[in-house]
Amino acid sequence: MGSKKLWLPLLLLLFAALVVWNGLKRSEPADAGGGIIVILQTKDVNSSYWQTVRSGALAAAKELDVALELLGPTGAEAAEEQKELLRGAIAARPEAIVLAPIAEERLSEELDACRKAGIKLIVIDTPLLSHPYDSYVSSDHVEEGRVAADMLAPDKRKKPVYAFITSDDDSVVASQRRQGVLEKLPPGEAFSLGTIDVGKSEEQAYRTVKSLTVAYPGMNGIVALTDVGVSGAARALEDQGLSHSVKLIGFDSSLPEIQLLERGRMHALIVQNPFNMGYLGVETASAVMQGRKRPQWVDIPSATITSANMYEPENQKLLFPFVS
Repeated sequence: MGSKKLWLPLLLLLFAALVVWNGLKRSEPADAGGGIIVILQTKDVNSSYWQTVRSGALAAAKELDVALELLGPTGAEAAEEQKELLRGAIAARPEAIVLAPIAEERLSEELDACRKAGIKLIVIDTPLLSHPYDSYVSSDHVEEGRVAADMLAPDKRKKPVYAFITSDDDSVVASQRRQGVLEKLPPGEAFSLGTIDVGKSEEQAYRTVKSLTVAYPGMNGIVALTDVGVSGAARALEDQGLSHSVKLIGFDSSLPEIQLLERGRMHALIVQNPFNMGYLGVETASAVMQGRKRPQWVDIPSATITSANMYEPENQKLLFPFVS
């Protein structure tokens, strides 16, 4: 393990450099009145997750020889900017739009307009709850929560006492993950301390988790529903000497989370396959455009990654998609 720890930081540096390089690549624009427009939650080159989705979409477009335009807010999950991008995409009249919605309630008018225009709509990552679509391509976020619950309580000998932390309490994905945990750990079998929104602040996450460990000395688990705040939570547990006795479980695979997992400061990461999401989003759009039937839900299984299995080849591909 020691030699692996030496080369992992080098891989992280290479990964970051390749993400930035990939983010600067231009996608082929869709022809007016045709092709596919993909609207992500952000085009920020620092977001490895969405850059990997982008790469999957580009790979599918090249393989299938379809015109593709990739759009997304320049900042982190800017809902109003995405609304304007969707409005412009509908006006361009593509054959299909692949959308990763940030806030469905803010897109209601545009989603209705998309359907009225006869544009095929493929949804990825975050489900639409109140508007129709042709297909949904994503992991099962409720099942991800069930897996997190199994990691918290692999047996019934010790009752979990745990808290949720999140950076966005309105997130549909976070809500579904929480639902999955609560389904597997109902009252009586576990004690939930509730959900705490730590905003975008690592320091707030640090203070919150430190306070929880003092107020509830029997706490033995934290489920981080979003990746923001995880580093603060891990630092609080380390400062309290609780890194091994309190399980910290997260989702997806930001660079800070990967580093915490490698150092043994996280118990597990439940990781989606963003490359497949981008690829299958475009592939599904292409199939629907041609009148071929596709499932209402294209499920992409997530993987559970721990420090014990993170170096396995398939997990390396998920953690370091541009390196692998």
